[in-house]
Amino acid sequence: MKKFILTLAVMSLAACTSLPGSSPQPLSGFTEESMSGGRYRIAYTAQDEASVRLVGDRALARAAQVTLDAGNEWFEIQSKVDGKLDGRNTQTLVIVMGKGETLAGGPRQYDAKATLASLRDKVS
Repeated sequence: MKKFILTLAVMSLAACTSLPGSSPQPLSGFTEESMSGGRYRIAYTAQDEASVRLVGDRALARAAQVTLDAGNEWFEIQSKVDGKLDGRNTQTLVIVMGKGETLAGGPRQYDAKATLASLRDKVS
């Protein structure tokens, strides 16, 4: 009976997060969303009391991985929002990706391979 009630509860929660117009927020981990104009929204919510710096490094590493997975070489951060969700640190990045020649360049533009390599030891 306990197993049935637990299964029913899980199914009910799943149904709630899939209602039209709802945008479920993860309890922890990453979300990615393709946006118009070739942009992507990458969000990371810490599983625990992770520092703002660690959350930022993990979001940046995920942006680099998503860029490489899409067959691109670089990404530029168009916007960054830090916040809290149920007391846990979060960071959301909106990025644009490309390959070959970069955009104008600047402090918000990253080489995906180099960024991922530099953050591997920090985010694991």
